[in-house]
Amino acid sequence: MCDSARCPQATHHPCHRPVWAEHAERTEIFLGQLGTTRKTERTRLQADYDRALRVVAEIDAVSTMDEESA
Repeated sequence: MCDSARCPQATHHPCHRPVWAEHAERTEIFLGQLGTTRKTERTRLQADYDRALRVVAEIDAVSTMDEESA
């Protein structure tokens, strides 16, 4: 799961979307199961979840632009 925020050579393409979307979905489920005392873990997972959603949104945006220009 390369991330352009961490690696300048990372790229995200439509073929990567299912992996990122599944990761976001599983992270969201896990966040919902964390107890209120797990604040540090919740903060870390929330950042990871937000990153996965951002990558999915960026892939969707580029895919939409590609479809419009075709």
